[in-house]
This record gives sequence, C-alpha cells and structure tokens, in this order.
Amino acid sequence: MARHNGFWYSKVAWARVCTPIEEGGLGIRNLSALNMAMIARKLWEVVRNESRKMLRLRAMLLPHITFRIGDGTKFSLWHDPWHQLGPLISRYPLGPNVTGTHSADRLQRMIVDGSGGGQLFLVWGMGRSLTTCPHTWRPGFYSVEWGSVRLTNGVAYELFQPRDPKVEWSSLLLGPLKIHRNTFILWLAILGRLSTLDKPWLHHINGTCSLCSGGHVETHQHLFFDCQYSRLCLASIRRRVRFPWPFRDWMMGIHWASSRWRGKHVVNAAYRTLLASVVYHIWQECNRKQFQNEERTPMVLGRCIVEECRQRIISDNLPSSISTCALSRI
Repeated sequence: MARHNGFWYSKVAWARVCTPIEEGGLGIRNLSALNMAMIARKLWEVVRNESRKMLRLRAMLLPHITFRIGDGTKFSLWHDPWHQLGPLISRYPLGPNVTGTHSADRLQRMIVDGSGGGQLFLVWGMGRSLTTCPHTWRPGFYSVEWGSVRLTNGVAYELFQPRDPKVEWSSLLLGPLKIHRNTFILWLAILGRLSTLDKPWLHHINGTCSLCSGGHVETHQHLFFDCQYSRLCLASIRRRVRFPWPFRDWMMGIHWASSRWRGKHVVNAAYRTLLASVVYHIWQECNRKQFQNEERTPMVLGRCIVEECRQRIISDNLPSSISTCALSRI
C-alpha cells in the first residue's frame, strides 16, 4: 500500500496480484472468482450428473419448482416436467412413435390458443390424465420459479433440514446477560445429555451421587434439584437473593421457568443467567468431587454463583436504573 495526497492506494491492481506467477502475478487465488467458479461447478453437476445421489436431489427439488411455460417455445413436449405427471417421456416411452411426433418437439406445437385460456390439445388417446393442462400462459412469458417464494439460502436449507416443533424452554437460553459456557451446560442438562453416571456406557462405575450421602443414582433429575447438596446450594442462594424455584422435579421446573422468565426484561434475563450459573456450577462441583476428590460447601458455592451473576450484570454497561433493578433481585 502507498499513500498519495492523504489517500491510500494499491501499487499493483488486485486483479494482477491474483494472476499466476508465470503470468507476472503472485499466484494468489481470487476468492470472489473462486466462489463463483465453485457455485457454477455445483450447478453444472446438478444439471448434468446422472449419479444416484444427484438424481435423488432432482426428485427432491422438483416438487418445489413451478414452471410457467409461456407460449411453449422454451419447453420440450416430451422431456420437460411442464405437466403434473412429470416428463411425459418417462410415463409414456413410446409416446413420440404412437403420436407421430418427434421427441425433440416443442410444447408450442400442441398449444392451440396461447393468448386465450391456454388450452392444451392432446387427443392421441393416451389417457384422460393428459387432457388436463397446467397453469394458463401468456405468449412469450417464460420462467422457472421456486414455488411461491424466492429461492434463498434459508429456503434451500429448510428443504434439506426440516424444521422441528418449537420448544418452550428456548427462552431460557437467550438474553443479553447470558454466560455462554453456563448456557451451554444448561442446554445439555435440559436435553438430558450431561454424562451423568446413570448412562449405560458408565455402568462399570459406581453410579451413586458423589455430592450427597443418600446413596441415590446420579441422574439429571437427582442433581437438579433432588440432591441434598443442590438443595442446600439453592437455600444458600435464596438467603442472598430472591430466586424462586419451587420444584424438585427438573423438567417441571424448566417448564415453569420458561413460562415465567421469558421476554427481554432485565430481571427475567437475570433470573435466566442465575439458573444457568446454578446448573453449571453444580455440574462442575460434581465433576470436581468425582475426579479430584475436592468439594466446596453448599454455602461457599452459593456465594460464588451469586457473585458471578452480579459481576455479569455490572459488566454489561446497563443504565444505572436498570442495573439497580436487576441487582436488587440478584
């Protein structure tokens, strides 16, 4: 880069830099051109590739595509999927021979009235199904459309990744005050995917809870919050802040919290942060006791959890009135 009259400019054009070394450039790939080339290559593979995977892809995409055939000059009578039956040649392989037409004929040949109602006249005795015609067309009007919407990356992604029903507890993972590591552990706990000792692949390990002396099996239900240690931790937190958690049943408490602490209000966001912090630190304490044989008292752990949430609220640069409102709860 060089500077001239206060402006920065390139000594060598980027197009020249991206040319091969043997052509006087530096051999650096132009990512914009590379991206266009890769897209064009993939599109070409979809069009011409006849592998089983690509054929399945065509069959998946076809129901979502709408063809407006115009005056018929752009569509093949036998090979294009202008009819709801699909390409006619696949349904009637002997159609061209029986009807006296050529397989390369255009659909325009069969259109009697292209400017009016768009009637299609097929009277060759190949079944009543061919007497139905597609949408009306206008002379010269031709397009290939993706249903009733414009094809975007999001639309295409939803085709290959169908949407699942919404879950009510997703609000517990959102908010401006969330701590990502805590939220991740909370998400795993809600799904029941933490590596608790009740998992089948851990059957060779003593499955009793390491935090309490009740001899209970370590499960999500037990840790959150049926365990004596976790209940004492909640009691320690409640002595410092208002944290209502009336349930021992884990999923019942999750459903209650998701309906009560939803929305963008800073107090609800603070409660969600506190819940995630409780789950995270109890799980960490369980691992610390299991693998390092170290343990903090529930009172100490509760104080650490509350302090972590307070520091998170203070660090978010909230207006003083909002921060005070949240801190009064935390």
